[in-house]
Amino acid sequence: MAYEKDFFKIIVCIGLVVCAIALFMKVQIYKTYKRLDEVQIVDVSQVKDGTYHGEEETALVKVSVEVTVKNHRITDICLLRHENGKGYIAESMIPEMIEKNTSEVDTVSGATMSSKTIKAALRNALAKGSK
Repeated sequence: MAYEKDFFKIIVCIGLVVCAIALFMKVQIYKTYKRLDEVQIVDVSQVKDGTYHGEEETALVKVSVEVTVKNHRITDICLLRHENGKGYIAESMIPEMIEKNTSEVDTVSGATMSSKTIKAALRNALAKGSK
């Protein structure tokens, strides 16, 4: 009987620790999303011709891009680095970013963190060329 009580206490403690860790991780992910969304959006019509390098990192995703702008149009986005878990599908946003001439395209479902990190890296690059 005493062993059952001790076992129950241990299980409850483990459950509380797991819940606390899960809550902490959710808060950290929320803070990361918020920080990435706050990277300033750059109006490409204000960006000088040239090639610009931008980076962004989170705890889970690291991105480095090179963007080429000509006549205030994004002509190329080269993804130099994209360290991610399963977020490689976010790379499918790049052609749409070029076509729409903006970093502000829909995130890819199932790859939200990678999508937001790629968009933030592109905004960081474009900021270097803005007037």
